[in-house]
Amino acid sequence: MRVTYTPEGGAEQVWDFDPKRVRASEAEAIERRAGESWDAWLLNVQSGQMRARRVLLWHLLRRDHPTLRYEDTPDFFAGEVVVEHTRAELEEIRERAVRAKLPPDQREQVLSALDMAIDEAREREGGGEGEGKASSKRSASATR
Repeated sequence: MRVTYTPEGGAEQVWDFDPKRVRASEAEAIERRAGESWDAWLLNVQSGQMRARRVLLWHLLRRDHPTLRYEDTPDFFAGEVVVEHTRAELEEIRERAVRAKLPPDQREQVLSALDMAIDEAREREGGGEGEGKASSKRSASATR
């Protein structure tokens, strides 16, 4: 996924974040900060949950500033952090959602939102097998 942080009055920062390339110790720190499992956290990042996005920003900023405390993570405006997923990433997130222990009504909403995002990514890439990006700018309430 591509994460773009554009703070008001500051320089844009862009990261390519691959959840498969996160060390176990870093994933455990993310789980502690997020207060949920790795899979649940990834679903919440995609769905636009702000705490999940703030934990993601904290993790990414710590790559350059290893001593950054979570409490010192910028209090960003909602539109300042944009997360974009490829179709393949969205399909993998959907598989996680199917396996997740979600209440039936929440599961239906999450899967519906993911299906829409996958369709958008497919349209962006022209229906082929390319890696079209789908932006997930919507708020957490859009998928809950």
